[in-house]
Amino acid sequence: MQTARRSNEERREQSVQQVLAAALQLFVSQGYENSTIDAIAAKAGLTKGAVYFYFKGKVALLHALLDEAEALYAAIFEQMRASREGPVEQLSMFVDWCAETGAQNQELLVLPILVSLQAMDKEPAIAEHVRKMYDRYHEEMNRIATEGQSLGLFDDKVAIKERAAVLVALTDGMLLEWYRFADKLDGRALAESAKAQILYGLGVAT
Repeated sequence: MQTARRSNEERREQSVQQVLAAALQLFVSQGYENSTIDAIAAKAGLTKGAVYFYFKGKVALLHALLDEAEALYAAIFEQMRASREGPVEQLSMFVDWCAETGAQNQELLVLPILVSLQAMDKEPAIAEHVRKMYDRYHEEMNRIATEGQSLGLFDDKVAIKERAAVLVALTDGMLLEWYRFADKLDGRALAESAKAQILYGLGVAT
């Protein structure tokens, strides 16, 4: 009986992962609005009814995927804080993480960026979800920028909030460019270039 229950749970989990993987690919490649439950079901190799059995609809699917992306970012932010490294080293750690995690989860990291452009004015619940993600992202970059400035590592000519916004924009831009030209760009080399821009082009004191 336990074996049958475990088998059912495994099949359910496999189906859920198939649906999430299909939705992720379509949301990123075709856009959230242009992706339908029919298309997601077909790509997942399941019936439309099966998709609705696991998720109430597209919004629920997008929330689940954003939760996965949010968990990835939360893990690196906790790791950065726990490292007790300086702000420069933490920024380097974060960009390295973008390259390493992006190699395995490129679409998942790109999804919040695309959704922030596509669905912000059309799905209030999704907009709030993305805003909370980016609030945390800005909070961490703000923390690093504040610490770097207080230690004299960053010059004080750039306002903290704007510096943090530029850090977010540069890492988001790196991920987008890597996604656009995945067949031409090396993720590790791109990360090293991004680090040079961030550490030496955003007011690092010399």
